[in-house]
Amino acid sequence: MNIDRLTDGILKGDYRSIARSISLIENSGYESRKEIISRIYRYGNAKIIGITGPPGVGKSTLIGNLAPMLEDHGKVSVLAIDPASPFSGGAILGNRIRMQAALTRRGIYMRSVSNRLYNGGLSEYTWDITKILEASGSDFVILETVGSGQADVDIMNIADITCVILAPGLGDEIQAIKSGMMEIGDIFVINKTDREGSYLAIKDIRESLNMSNKLSTPVIGLNSITGENYDEFVANILKLDKKNFREKYYRKLKMVVMETIYNKYSKYIDSIEYNNGILDKDPYTMAEEILRNDIGKWRSTYNSHSEEENNHIK
Repeated sequence: MNIDRLTDGILKGDYRSIARSISLIENSGYESRKEIISRIYRYGNAKIIGITGPPGVGKSTLIGNLAPMLEDHGKVSVLAIDPASPFSGGAILGNRIRMQAALTRRGIYMRSVSNRLYNGGLSEYTWDITKILEASGSDFVILETVGSGQADVDIMNIADITCVILAPGLGDEIQAIKSGMMEIGDIFVINKTDREGSYLAIKDIRESLNMSNKLSTPVIGLNSITGENYDEFVANILKLDKKNFREKYYRKLKMVVMETIYNKYSKYIDSIEYNNGILDKDPYTMAEEILRNDIGKWRSTYNSHSEEENNHIK
């Protein structure tokens, strides 16, 4: 497959190129990821909007309503992370079924991918896919997590804005307090306000935020059937700039670098056979030797590049 042609298509916003690139990244391993991302990395400046919360709170319906409203302010793409089938490892495409009709009528690109049993409510390739959607010209990328509960706090490493979605009557507000979601949320939504106990849930979340010195964090009650307070929800998303952008950027970068290093070395260690002397060394010495060799190569390469850049600047 011609990577240059694919990445050129991504930058032109061609949906077929976007879809093929995402499939290639999912199925073809590290080299394909590197080839694609290195070509598009510096393009795009989308606001990544994370939508997270427990199962059953109405995240997909909410996104189906939110995406068309955001489209009035720029190009929108949607990435839904679905739980993996325990048999095939593929996505259970419930999210796509619920959202697709509303979104495709408006030409909004939506992709549903399996988390492939990856921890954290995301997929191993979430960051790469958001970069593809960003480079394709999207102004907003809506990212929906699996909805696995406590592990979903990992979305803070990807999203610029994290919206925590809860619903009354499910004990979600208590779970949110226990699971660390209170710390990651930029906006809290109590969905399904037609249910009994919704305003008590809003009160509980506000009190918890007050105790966490986050009293200014918006808490909004939504009704996806009537559209109640969606204008307020959109206004708060638009109002929240990419705050602490530099800090969040480095957090994303660090996450991807650490995962790449981990994957590289874990595969290397898995390939070592017993007869290669692995049992003759303690694991700490072995780890230091591996790191010392590779870091030495990296330092010499980095220093060489730095000298070239300095000479160019001079």
